[in-house]
Amino acid sequence: MDPERTQPTHEGTGDSRVDEAIAGLAALDDLPLDDRPAALEAVHDRLREILGELGTPGAPGTPGTPGRPGEQGELDRR
Repeated sequence: MDPERTQPTHEGTGDSRVDEAIAGLAALDDLPLDDRPAALEAVHDRLREILGELGTPGAPGTPGTPGRPGEQGELDRR
């Protein structure tokens, strides 16, 4: 890592699951370039999973399902 380059500080999102997923990004500088895409994909997958757990808008408590790459969301079909 460039010694003059500083990392942004992370204050937290208020959701510990999201904060834990984002914490995985802090290790990117320590990984070889070839391993970074897999690490980014793991963070992305976890964030999609968390979003899927938020459920359907207007129906609190109803679990949602994560989307799939290239799949059109339900809101876009209306």
